[in-house]
Amino acid sequence: MTISTLSLELLETFLAVAESGSVSKAAQILHRSQPAISERLQRLTELAGEPLYYGIGRGVRLTAAGEAYLGPARRLRDLKREWADMVQRRKQLQEGVLKIAATNTVANYFLPQYLVRFRQDYPEIELRLRGGITDWSQYSLMDWDLFFLEEGAPITGLPPHYDARPWLEDEILAIFPKGHALAKKSGLGLADLVGEPLVWREEQSGIRQRMLQEFRKVGIEPTIRIEVNGVEAMGTAVAAGLGIGFITSTALRHRSDWAIESRRLGDPIHWTLYLVAPKAPYRSHTIARFLQYVDPAA
Repeated sequence: MTISTLSLELLETFLAVAESGSVSKAAQILHRSQPAISERLQRLTELAGEPLYYGIGRGVRLTAAGEAYLGPARRLRDLKREWADMVQRRKQLQEGVLKIAATNTVANYFLPQYLVRFRQDYPEIELRLRGGITDWSQYSLMDWDLFFLEEGAPITGLPPHYDARPWLEDEILAIFPKGHALAKKSGLGLADLVGEPLVWREEQSGIRQRMLQEFRKVGIEPTIRIEVNGVEAMGTAVAAGLGIGFITSTALRHRSDWAIESRRLGDPIHWTLYLVAPKAPYRSHTIARFLQYVDPAA
């Protein structure tokens, strides 16, 4: 007997007859005709290659062989029920895991509000967030459901069933130690920062790459002598007086406690965050629902 020839329908018929002791009762339980039940029993007997039951009065009784098959048949029925229950729980988001990988800035300042709302609505879903990623090549991309990355920090080797799309746009501001003379200068531009000590994020930072683009567009190749890792280190370094740095307006709104001042450098310098997600046919219920929170158009 092979799985391809043995259907759950046959096993359910076998169980209904065995547990009720009657073909007629099994027909009522399964909402089928008695001839249909008898035909299924005959088919199952043929597949087994040995007698599974015999008639006794108006009822049916299992043979020793039939008794031997009873336990496995019940386990298969239980597995079917377990499968159906899991399908229902996952549809209702009562079970599931959402695995998100993101850069430091996104994980700390952009994602928490969405994760909190989602967690409040679906507390049974397990959330796994890996932040602070600077080198995507160190991770198995298939192990994660969603990726959030920065302009200037590309991701390579994505599985073909994933798409990357712009998610949010933010503005990059210059930040100065409290009382710095340039923080009060009118018409402040990139050229005004030449000769000033600048504090830069780590090489893989999207903000760093974006600001280098802006400097080079006006013919300036800035010197990199001070480098820090992460937004928090940037704020601490600038507040301590190490130099002038660059930060997104969203991150700055979260850190009003820093002893710094901020300015726009001429025209707004926009910075884009990207969302990488499976294409629609490949999204789990959990992924699809979370995307409704962060990007309804996805």
